[in-house]
Amino acid sequence: MQRDMALPWWKRMVALGSIITWMVWAYVRLMPPSTMIRHGQLLINRYNAWSYDHLAYSDVVKLYQTRFLFLHFVPYIQNRIEYPVVMGLFMWLTSLGHGVSLYFFITFSVFTMVALSVYFVMERLVPQQAIYFGVLPLLMVYGLLNWDLLGIGFMVFGWYGYKRHAYVPSAILFSLGVFAKLFPIFFLPFIATELWRTGQRKTLGRMVVTFAVTAVVVNGPFILGNWKNWAYFFTFNAGRGLGADIYANPWIHGISTAAANAFSLMVVVATVLYFMWRVYRGGRVVEATALSFTVFLIVNKVYSPQYTLWVFVLAILAEWPVWTYVVITLAGLTDYVNSFTVLQLLSTKSPSGRWYVDHVFFLGVLYRYLSLLVSGAGAALTRQTAGRRSQNISLDAELPAS
Repeated sequence: MQRDMALPWWKRMVALGSIITWMVWAYVRLMPPSTMIRHGQLLINRYNAWSYDHLAYSDVVKLYQTRFLFLHFVPYIQNRIEYPVVMGLFMWLTSLGHGVSLYFFITFSVFTMVALSVYFVMERLVPQQAIYFGVLPLLMVYGLLNWDLLGIGFMVFGWYGYKRHAYVPSAILFSLGVFAKLFPIFFLPFIATELWRTGQRKTLGRMVVTFAVTAVVVNGPFILGNWKNWAYFFTFNAGRGLGADIYANPWIHGISTAAANAFSLMVVVATVLYFMWRVYRGGRVVEATALSFTVFLIVNKVYSPQYTLWVFVLAILAEWPVWTYVVITLAGLTDYVNSFTVLQLLSTKSPSGRWYVDHVFFLGVLYRYLSLLVSGAGAALTRQTAGRRSQNISLDAELPAS
């Protein structure tokens, strides 16, 4: 782990100011006008048209109405939600006040604090790279699109705890992260491999038990209270069809959802096993996590635009080359505009919609996947080249003088 480094004060101020700017900008841009709200509730038909027209759609706002958060039902017991338990509880808690405006303001306030906290932790973990989390504008488009910052916060804090050898708190945080957004699960096989390699079997056992106990405490009441509603996250995603992504495009025809699931599972399992072997040979946990997650996103049947924020965060934690942060950011911004442009055209039944889908949309999708592929491959090759140079320098130093 890198030692804490004193950064120039102006760098920190630029990063913090940028994060606040992006989050405030997102809040102002995504907050529906008063004409969309009646008695605290969202007028959903008006909202759909307005949000697509203004590139101002947010799951956080829309699901307040469509998931009946305004009724304050106990999640999973009285209400079915397609997200893991920690996220469902967060949605419920933030909705306990009156009206969508207060609910969205609370979510914005909490997520702004989460984003700032993530930056401070990144300063400790990767001091030279942390500033890019703040200054590059992915938070502007994805910070309040969905609840991803909640899972990202747990993941980053869990990784920080692990690097600080606070293994029990780390396991708790990773468990909360997995049951907020699932993606932090990619860290776990590589952490387990590293602990096994270094002979820390008891530590590994404590982390496994702590993770499991946390999972039971968080999920147990809802499993017992309403198994079907609790399991909906898993059944919903298992039965989900192909998104307008890598498998559903003009270049791939006729593939079934089952075939896509089988192929992606095979590729992801093979990738994780390969990187577990690399970690066992001395590779870095965070690098294995970032690269395996990138492969997962490339082959997964669904790619929601905000997933790019996860790649971005993992790339920074793994200290990928700075150019990859720019490539990922440009891909994320392009993906955002592309995705919501096609939704606007199709929802309004615009005559341009079919043309856009056939001639533009999938070029944007292709650009997304090429950006992920180029960034991941570039990061891996850069690390490999640096490792060889370091090895050569070490060998040269060991040679006797002639």
